[in-house]
Amino acid sequence: MKPGMRVWILGLGLTAMVGCAQIVPALVLNYGPDLFATAIGDYGVRSEFREATPLLEKKDWKGLLALTQVRLQRDSSRGEWWQLAGYAHMQLGEMAEARDCFARVTRLQPEEVNGWNFYAYSLKSLNDTRGALAAIKRAVEINPYSGTSYVILGELYRETGATQASLQAYQRAIEINNQDAFAWLGVGILGKRNRDADLYEKARKALKQLSPELAAQLEKA
Repeated sequence: MKPGMRVWILGLGLTAMVGCAQIVPALVLNYGPDLFATAIGDYGVRSEFREATPLLEKKDWKGLLALTQVRLQRDSSRGEWWQLAGYAHMQLGEMAEARDCFARVTRLQPEEVNGWNFYAYSLKSLNDTRGALAAIKRAVEINPYSGTSYVILGELYRETGATQASLQAYQRAIEINNQDAFAWLGVGILGKRNRDADLYEKARKALKQLSPELAAQLEKA
């Protein structure tokens, strides 16, 4: 996918984050259909990938996977279709297959930050923390202004107990976009776990403005 691609994170499925234990699933599983269907390169490519839009909108993951398989049989060098295939596998809970697809994306399009983000998430889901950290650090190297990458990095550090590194990653995401609700959620979780009342309250107030749903999740954590 071309640099500068617009990404819309939809406010869907946030209640799946039981006790706020998981930030990343809601972050990466709710990319809008425009991620894959519109701002991809030239007109010919955009037209081609619009086939996927209705399937993404309907959350027809099996249909999306079938479409990607047809396309990849014709041309297996298209990283965009591998990314769509990985996304479909991910939504179906087939994380090993998703990992393999996203690994192919990183080889075909080594400068595509979203491919690395998804690859890191799939590795994380398969309990390969070391591999996930390496992948997300590569994403940060490619695009140091990707808030999504820093949120995933913060999540990984938080899960490994590296509290300060986790906080720094979330704060970097907020520096990039101070309305990044997922980053504020991470900060709030850290504040609550570490009994840092000031940090927790700052995050809670931000979330009250940005996302009442996430603010409620934080309070229940």
